[in-house]
Amino acid sequence: MENLGEIIRDERRKRKLTLEILSQKTGLSKSFLSQVERSLAQPSVSSLKKIAQQFGISVVSFFTNGTKVHNNIGTLPAIEGKRINESSYVDDVKVVRGDRRKTLSLPGSRVSYDLITPDLNRQMEILFLRLSPGDSSGEEPITDPQGEKCCLILKGALEYRVGKEIFQLKMGDSIYHPAHFPHSWQGAGDEPIEVIVTLSPPWF
Repeated sequence: MENLGEIIRDERRKRKLTLEILSQKTGLSKSFLSQVERSLAQPSVSSLKKIAQQFGISVVSFFTNGTKVHNNIGTLPAIEGKRINESSYVDDVKVVRGDRRKTLSLPGSRVSYDLITPDLNRQMEILFLRLSPGDSSGEEPITDPQGEKCCLILKGALEYRVGKEIFQLKMGDSIYHPAHFPHSWQGAGDEPIEVIVTLSPPWF
């Protein structure tokens, strides 16, 4: 996505946040954020999630995959807010065609995410993650708002860290943990890796 930096800058300005304030809220340096907005540096998954959470939106909202982002993508509550739809469940049926999924990928990264659920106005979010050995979530651990997360390895191998524990996962293995526990992952082995990620509430 070539214009990711511009989108982040526009979202920041829309919220009347200076680079300094955003730096304080995310823990990311002001110079790094400036470089991201000017497309001189590429954010990792963990960095992008920190930025999105402070905007009160999902990472999905940064990506259009060549089409407009429909309103049903949803605007998430602020990180300190309550879970969305905490007392209601969907009452409709929606099909997501394999060739119509929203696909997310960071510039310069081989990691891609397909949104399996139709939108983020649900009790959970499902992603189909594809990566190569050596690809990772970034140097900084991911910390999602309080909730639950599950990853199922469909193909290849993944090294998954939760807190100080490291788990070696292979095809058929799954890991389930509190979403707010600091966690990270890195592709292992020597073949392409495919993972199904489920997150509740939806915060990617």
